[in-house]
Amino acid sequence: MNADVLYTSDLHGSEPHYLETLEWARRLHARAILLGGDLAPHGSIGDQRLFYESFLLPLLRAYLEEEGSADIWWIMGNDDWAAHVQLLEKSGLPRLRHAHGRVVPFLDGWSLAGLACVPVSPFALKDWERWEEGLGPATRWNGFKSDATGTSHPFSFVGHERDATMAGEFAALERAWPADESRVLCMFHGPPHGTACDQLHGRVHVGSRETRRFLERRLPTLSLHGHIHESPAVSGRFADPIGPTLCVNAGQSPKAPLAAVSFSMADPAGSLTHTLLGPMR
Repeated sequence: MNADVLYTSDLHGSEPHYLETLEWARRLHARAILLGGDLAPHGSIGDQRLFYESFLLPLLRAYLEEEGSADIWWIMGNDDWAAHVQLLEKSGLPRLRHAHGRVVPFLDGWSLAGLACVPVSPFALKDWERWEEGLGPATRWNGFKSDATGTSHPFSFVGHERDATMAGEFAALERAWPADESRVLCMFHGPPHGTACDQLHGRVHVGSRETRRFLERRLPTLSLHGHIHESPAVSGRFADPIGPTLCVNAGQSPKAPLAAVSFSMADPAGSLTHTLLGPMR
């Protein structure tokens, strides 16, 4: 069984899941690996830097030196300190490509649009959080942001709600949107609201309304997500359409084998297959 692309998200520093990702890529003869955010273990800036320097970058360096290895595109997620973006970008690995906030060339003339941002959450790390309408009562407005020097500082959205918004992030992506809209894949860490990809236990929808609005406007072929890890188990589905766009959640259950999806560029939606749940039905 071959596939052009392997996508997974929310590995949260799990060494077994990273090793499984590369083994699946080898088995499928994949040409591209997409890492959809929450790359590092939950922890301090120093903890995450140690993970990147001692495990992830050496692992990817060795993999990318293998004959036939896949190129790798990545974004961070809401649990990743943004202080380490430069560490990954300046790693010296030319086939390790950052996609956040960009529309970049992808396989076979396709484009890939990436976004790490999510709406304001109940969590303390605020680097990748952005304001949008309709936030729930569990939202935490105060927390911490990091900077390129590797330090963190207190941050509050109170009084700054509209300084950085999900709508603004999507407006910037739209300015770079390619003319051939039929050949675009999206890799957005947070899923769209009201789908099988954004449900907490109790079937509560917590996805982004702005992400949904964007997908309804631009209609990419596939939109790849994570963030709400439990949603496929809660909803019973790992993929759900918004019009012609198929939205996918490949987040992890920490003690389960790797959750990932693979597909062919000749028919991304029709070939979509989950490592644990099989082909899309």
